[in-house]
Amino acid sequence: MAVFYTTPYLPNSMYRPNYYVTSQPSANPLVLAKALVFVDSVYITELYKPPAYTVGVAPINYYFEFDVAKILQTLSAPNPTDISKPFPKFLNAAYDILCTDCHTDTALLVYYSYRDPITNDLVPLMSGSSPVVDIIPIGNYSVIGCRQTLDFIGMDSYAIDYPTVGGVYDRYFLTNLPYVYPTAATTTTNPIPICRTDNLNMTYIPTSGTNAIRVIIYDNNQVVQGTAGYISVAPNLTYTPRSIGVGIPQLAVTTFTPPTFPIGLPGIPNGWYYSIQAGNLIGTSFTLQSVKYMFQIVDCCANKIRLHWLNRLGGVDAYTFTNKKTVFEGTKSEQAQKPQSFNYSATPPTTTYDKGRFKIQQIVNKSYELESTFYDAFWGSWIAELLSSPEVYMETSSGLVAVIIEDSQIKIEETNELVNVTLTIVEANEISVQQN
Repeated sequence: MAVFYTTPYLPNSMYRPNYYVTSQPSANPLVLAKALVFVDSVYITELYKPPAYTVGVAPINYYFEFDVAKILQTLSAPNPTDISKPFPKFLNAAYDILCTDCHTDTALLVYYSYRDPITNDLVPLMSGSSPVVDIIPIGNYSVIGCRQTLDFIGMDSYAIDYPTVGGVYDRYFLTNLPYVYPTAATTTTNPIPICRTDNLNMTYIPTSGTNAIRVIIYDNNQVVQGTAGYISVAPNLTYTPRSIGVGIPQLAVTTFTPPTFPIGLPGIPNGWYYSIQAGNLIGTSFTLQSVKYMFQIVDCCANKIRLHWLNRLGGVDAYTFTNKKTVFEGTKSEQAQKPQSFNYSATPPTTTYDKGRFKIQQIVNKSYELESTFYDAFWGSWIAELLSSPEVYMETSSGLVAVIIEDSQIKIEETNELVNVTLTIVEANEISVQQN
């Protein structure tokens, strides 16, 4: 009977069960199965399981259950010494890359043993002169997106592909951004605000038919002014996420097919819009596949802070705090003390510059108190992901700087009230100072 069950979702979430069941008939009672676990074709570890249940009689079918979710989570957790691939290492530059650190492909080799009735030793289950082995081959793809309790368990709706219902584009990028739109013609009263200088990376899972990102420009009345062009992307069969830069500074240096819009992207006036959608481009014919993400160019003061974070779907989100920014530098230290020096031959025998007590183990951090603009419940739920993100960066003129969000809470919604959030971030690396 061999492999009985593999995960039916492509791709699956690493943070829900990645569950496999194998079955073997045997005249001797099987007591143990050993699974060799391979991830991305590399051997990782072994799992040992007793039978979960049995079915039938003489011979009995023994069923063994393996869940590799914890293995995948460990392998794909953010690296504390490096930036994850969805984030751009360089700002204001074209960016389009496969996020192999957010994706895995599982394979198993399963061997069985029974208890010898005479010697009581564990004996491999054999077929002739060779051990019986069940193979769960490569092709079981998972990504680091988290699915919530009431969510559909798989990540299928985030794999960009042709619509199953004609004209209904329900495939999403790896973001919970609110107010996205199923057709190119839909206008919006809730665009995604973005400053002209902001960088933004978005992550998506292309499939074999996804080969282009289309950028459309609209005036301040959301009337289409032209297609800025198409960004060619590489389709893939392995459900590996891609990250692409779609902020104005990134798009301005991205290679497009010949643009049809006379104003370059950096010259779009404040209040105008642009959108991105994924799809299939053959010649000059573009077939939509994803929902539309609609951005509006807004005027941002220089006193702003933009944060980029790993979101709960395994992609990257970014938000600019424009209402208020307060910068602090804090110091923590211990104190040490030595006896005061005393020189009998000197007058006076002590000195005023003898330190006595002094600071040791100084820790100096820079922190920022940020305040958002007012938002509704949908935006509040999206911003809330920032507070729990394991990987957050602050956009600066020198590049992305790692920061930590201090534990806090966010008010998502209040009846008949506009709400916003104030939070504190701390640079992840301490300021270097001299030490005693």
